[in-house]
Amino acid sequence: MARVKNQIAAGVDLGGTTFSVGLLTREGEVVAHQQYDTPRSDGEPLSLEAIVAAVSGTMESATVKPHELAAVGVGIPGPVDPEAGTIKQCPNMHELDGVNVVELVGEGVGAPAFIGNDAYCATLAELRYGAGRDVERLVMFTLGTGVGGGIALGDSVQRGPRQIMGEVGHIIVDPDGPPCGCGSYGCLEAIVGRDGIVGRVALLMREGRASSLAEMSGEGHGLLTPKMVSEAAEAGDAVACEVIEETGYYVGIALCDCIVLCDPDLIVIGGGIAAAGDLLFEPIRSTVRRRSMISGFDTTKIVAAELGSEAGMYGAAALAWEGTGG
Repeated sequence: MARVKNQIAAGVDLGGTTFSVGLLTREGEVVAHQQYDTPRSDGEPLSLEAIVAAVSGTMESATVKPHELAAVGVGIPGPVDPEAGTIKQCPNMHELDGVNVVELVGEGVGAPAFIGNDAYCATLAELRYGAGRDVERLVMFTLGTGVGGGIALGDSVQRGPRQIMGEVGHIIVDPDGPPCGCGSYGCLEAIVGRDGIVGRVALLMREGRASSLAEMSGEGHGLLTPKMVSEAAEAGDAVACEVIEETGYYVGIALCDCIVLCDPDLIVIGGGIAAAGDLLFEPIRSTVRRRSMISGFDTTKIVAAELGSEAGMYGAAALAWEGTGG
């Protein structure tokens, strides 16, 4: 498509509970940003109509005219087929499985639409507007409920013909490790995703280790969250510190693989668990120093993501700009 000038792109970050819409210039300036509840339905039209209405409502609030909308990008929490414009599977919104978002949203807003999965969008956001804006080769990990990521080579986020390049959560870091939702064992996600972190804390407490988390974890430790573990580690809780350090070790092991495969200029770590700060980053860097000596990778280039919870919105807008040739 021809490059579009003097217009705005909309970025939609779709979630199971809420979704956000941002209007961004090509340079990443946020003109407007609003959050909406995600309506749930047994059929797909309601969710997509809500996206169209939200984009239109956000434009109206910012006095952006329809002809000023260059394109819309939609970040999806699940696998997509960007060429076909369809969602392969949306785990928290199965009513959207197989739906052609590009066609329906594009027709609704009257502008070209593009889709990418949420990890792709987060990586693109950091590459264009965040921590990686001055580099061309980047690896990103997002640590949260699951573990996602992305790889940028030659100033472009790559996914490959089967859309699996950058699925860093499924790097096997312990062949004898716990089962993963993908069907394998010992994947990074199975160990450092939400269930892995919470499960290790719960196990240590069941073994009799004292922890401040015991009082707030509920029956069977079902109320534990990675955020609680991070906060307890910051306060010096020994169990939490041990689990966060172990998490950093396994993330570092996965990064060693990425470094020798991709030779990145920068590694960016985002997601809720990254809020643990140096308690997490120091064991990551230490592991890379000790286990990737052949690469000589400068571990000061392992940094926190800059865009936080807004990365999906920024990345979806960047996806829209790139789709228009911007």
